[in-house]
Amino acid sequence: MTTQPPPPVPGDDRDWTFVITEGCAECGFRPLDREDLADWFAAQSNRWRDVLTRPTVGERPRAQVWSPLEYGRHVQDMLAVLAERIEAMLGLDTPMLADWDGDAKAVELEYWNADPMQTLSELQGSAVHVGGILRSVSGEDWERAGLRSDGMSFTVTTMSQYIAHEMQHHLHDVGA
Repeated sequence: MTTQPPPPVPGDDRDWTFVITEGCAECGFRPLDREDLADWFAAQSNRWRDVLTRPTVGERPRAQVWSPLEYGRHVQDMLAVLAERIEAMLGLDTPMLADWDGDAKAVELEYWNADPMQTLSELQGSAVHVGGILRSVSGEDWERAGLRSDGMSFTVTTMSQYIAHEMQHHLHDVGA
């Protein structure tokens, strides 16, 4: 792994919210029944073991495409963000969800220098934590809402679907 920052990865400004209801033809994601989400996150986190133990885990396939390690670190952070957001939605009435810039976070935390085994451990731990939170949700709480700064409203269900897609899509990105 390198100590110097690699070239920046161009940001993705697509609106991915369509995956909540339509799924994603690119990676094969299909929205899940909300009752299946908790177990799904844990199962998907296990798929990252093969990715993060690759000998080439820190190598970028192209200069401006994240390495599998960078994707893994990003997924771990997205799971942590999901946990925070769901807890906020369950605890507050329609909270404003703080902006989160994954590209800026990658630079700030130097994803390219992350330890692959620590990343795997934290990713799996975050998936288990998210699963525990989701197992505690029932009835109308699935529809508790939060607002993104652009006005997009998410529920506990739709936010979980959104991040579930993120996790699967990045497995697709790294060829897993």
